[in-house]
Amino acid sequence: MKRIWVVLSASALLVGMLACSDEGEYFTKKVNEATMEHVAKRYGSPHKVEELDGNQARWTYFKRSSGTVGYTGIARGEVCQAYVLTFDKHNILHDWKQVPC
Repeated sequence: MKRIWVVLSASALLVGMLACSDEGEYFTKKVNEATMEHVAKRYGSPHKVEELDGNQARWTYFKRSSGTVGYTGIARGEVCQAYVLTFDKHNILHDWKQVPC
């Protein structure tokens, strides 16, 4: 029984890691290419919008997920990552970074 929990926990962790990498891979490939419209179409409206100097904008998306469930059935902690995107004056993705919330 304990072995099953270990396998399930490891599988959940792997799936979570793969899900988190999807955004990073997309943003990396789309720097200097994706427009605000493309990003919004894929991820929806940003959770936070900031206007920057030079007609630039910063969008932030927050991604929260529960920790793994232990033997007791209680989720251990919450993981939060923020994807911070900077768009240039032409509304093109200029830069991005992933940071903890």
